[in-house]
Amino acid sequence: MPLPTLKDVTLVNPVLTDLSIGYQNEALLWDKICPQKGVSYKTGTYPIYTRDYWFRRAQAAVRAEDGGYNRYGYGIGSGTYATVEIGFEKLLGDPTKAANQTGDDLADIDTRFLTTLMELELEKLVANDAFTASKWGTDSTLAGTNQWSDFDGSDPIANIDIALRTIRRNVGTVAKKIGCCGALAWEKLKEHPLVIDKYKHTQKGVMTPELVAAVLGLDEINVGWSVENTAYEKLPGTASFTGADIWTDNFLVRAEGANAMPSMVFIWEEDFKAPWVVENYRDDKVRGDVTRIRTHYDVVIASTQHGYLILDCAA
Repeated sequence: MPLPTLKDVTLVNPVLTDLSIGYQNEALLWDKICPQKGVSYKTGTYPIYTRDYWFRRAQAAVRAEDGGYNRYGYGIGSGTYATVEIGFEKLLGDPTKAANQTGDDLADIDTRFLTTLMELELEKLVANDAFTASKWGTDSTLAGTNQWSDFDGSDPIANIDIALRTIRRNVGTVAKKIGCCGALAWEKLKEHPLVIDKYKHTQKGVMTPELVAAVLGLDEINVGWSVENTAYEKLPGTASFTGADIWTDNFLVRAEGANAMPSMVFIWEEDFKAPWVVENYRDDKVRGDVTRIRTHYDVVIASTQHGYLILDCAA
């Protein structure tokens, strides 16, 4: 192999990396459902303490005056993660750079573009892994008059109460209760008469996520506003833009205990700090500068009992 290798001349760019992280879209939902967890190894294990032992009442707790104490223990298992690498590159050719009359720094624009691609990819990956049926401890599918789009027959407050009760009975008292929903579910929820009724005599104006969260007994509600272009292109410019919601009309109640993070995105920090790194290198074969963004990820739901997913909230 000729030296130096590509890795020898490819430089992690801390300035561009900081710039890229600064571009993150605040409306993204992936790191609300699955916060980043930086790890030092590409694959690994994490402990899972057996729930049953922590909630089972000990028998014969009374100690005789000269007797011994009953001894108890708890079980511990493990889960695994295995990160895979994803990344994208953008070429900025010398002729394009020299002919630039936009007034914009094209290298900066390239970094913005790649950051958007990375955010979109993580958003879609988490949506596929953590916002679909059979991923959490309990699913509840709404249908017909029970869907929140039926203002007369449905009861979203009761639905969330059941979700919170189910989680509490599964994992004990929770320290934080987070709601995450798609835009279609939010559109119906914020206009639902039962929700508005809680504020109609004391509150004017639109129902914000903060107000609705208070009605539902949640600490916060996060709405997934992000969209993707689902039009498939064999060649650039050959298909019309088709915008679609990444997050469906579901509502996830996800709880956190005082020391529990039930779901996360493991990020292997190979040669960088989470969530990703930006680097650039010279490609003299095509006379241009290449900007690359990359990361190693694995979406993990470590405790399914901390979540309750309500499916098909809107007709």
